[in-house]
Amino acid sequence: MRDTRATTSVHAEPRTVRVLMVTDGEASFDEADFGLSTLVDVLEAPALPWIRVEVTKAHRERNLPALSAELPLFRFDGHDLSQYDQIWLFGVARSNRPSLEEVELRALAEFMDGGGGMFATGDHEDLGVSLCGAVPRVRTMRKWHWPEPGPNGEPVAPSVDGPGRHDTLLEGNDPLFQLNDQSDDVPQVVTPRMYATSDSPKWAHQAYPHPLLCGPRGPIRVLPDHPHEGECSVPEDLGATFTLAGYEVTEYPGGLAPEVVAWSTINARPAELDPRKGRLDARTFGAVGAYDGHRAGVGRVAVDATWHHFFNINLVGDPTVPQDPVKSVGFAASASGRTAYEEIKAYYRNIAVWLARPEAQEGMWWRAVWAARWHHRVSMDLRPGSLGSPDLAELLRVGADVREVLAATATRADAAQWAGRFGVGAAGAGRWEALRPSLDPWLPRSGDEQPGHLPNLVSSMLPELVLDAVLGAVVHAVAAEFPEPTEEARQRAAGVEWPGVVGPAVARALEAVAGQVARTDEVLRSVGAALATGLGAGG
Repeated sequence: MRDTRATTSVHAEPRTVRVLMVTDGEASFDEADFGLSTLVDVLEAPALPWIRVEVTKAHRERNLPALSAELPLFRFDGHDLSQYDQIWLFGVARSNRPSLEEVELRALAEFMDGGGGMFATGDHEDLGVSLCGAVPRVRTMRKWHWPEPGPNGEPVAPSVDGPGRHDTLLEGNDPLFQLNDQSDDVPQVVTPRMYATSDSPKWAHQAYPHPLLCGPRGPIRVLPDHPHEGECSVPEDLGATFTLAGYEVTEYPGGLAPEVVAWSTINARPAELDPRKGRLDARTFGAVGAYDGHRAGVGRVAVDATWHHFFNINLVGDPTVPQDPVKSVGFAASASGRTAYEEIKAYYRNIAVWLARPEAQEGMWWRAVWAARWHHRVSMDLRPGSLGSPDLAELLRVGADVREVLAATATRADAAQWAGRFGVGAAGAGRWEALRPSLDPWLPRSGDEQPGHLPNLVSSMLPELVLDAVLGAVVHAVAAEFPEPTEEARQRAAGVEWPGVVGPAVARALEAVAGQVARTDEVLRSVGAALATGLGAGG
């Protein structure tokens, strides 16, 4: 029976994330081939109940494409960047256009060092270098320079042609490989980096993709294809420092390195299959890169191999081929294409969520928890008699429900990150820092350092055990504080200091988990000793 008391009146207002989207050259924000209107529509659509994205559109020039922007002739030093949570750069212009001046680069560096998120992309060769090629961190997380290395020895970007080009086209609905295959319903397949939650054998551990590539149905493994992409990479020098208009910049504070978090793979093909571009050599290259600046007290950064993963022509088709029922409508042409497009849209939303400042993500977390508390599956399963002092079994039972409810709107990666950082953290920052090596698969580790310190079987169970216990404790505490779904409850919840409300319940849950882990550890050691004794006796 559905809980009819749970009405929209108790839903919390979503957390607003403000994005400044900047482009140049022939790119636009309208429905043109090189337009970003589809991306903006996806970001601003109310797809998730705990976040709303507002995009401000800016263009560096005063040309025809710039008419689609709210802010033409845009300069970073002449605008208040503090009103935005993140900045997205789509660089199209080549090196024959002036690059950003030092005062603009300083404004961007201060924005990033202040916690603001940054996304940037270009395409093959030097497409995008004038807008993005000198931006701190961005400049070394992707290849921007061509045909010679950059001024600081930056590597050369891939060419538009030749057998070494980054051609990710897959064969579509007609023979041979053609440029407009990028507008069909067949995406390229990418390989996400996977992060294990323990050092257990493969049969025992769980693994997550990077949060950027965590989709509603598991890892995101598709992106639009294109015949000549750029490349994301990891710099060798992590200790660079430099000055921008009097502002001292550390490229990677604390030496924290960026990562390539997804790769594109190219299969070799003979020249006769592509009369226009010729032979293609097999290779693998970085498709998506990420820098988790939150670990160093600065903003996060994400980069992508090409803006063709975002432009209209790669998503909704090529209007110049109306006679082609597939390429004229893009991913909408088939059920498989529409399924792939849902994964791609999830990637766009993941960028906006992952780049958000920590305080914005905490706001998203509590809104997601609030919505889960009133979901009929959770509210009907809560037992009023146990709200004050649930045992571990009750916490795990309800926590599993909450985890599945959250999965409908938040990715597994978001739920795991937020439950650790803000859920466990509600019981004290020290607890989270102590547990983090065993719970956080994305925590950077040296090559010989293993996650966790418990025996394999115990460490493989620990992340899900803690996650469910924390989710159960948080929802129990919220339900005890707000037993009825009234408008007064919703209004009062808007001003609640959530860590204070749920912290004691989370602390008790963690103590219960600690006791269970200790008992399990003792049993496993006893069994191990018995097995060893038996083997010795048998010998």
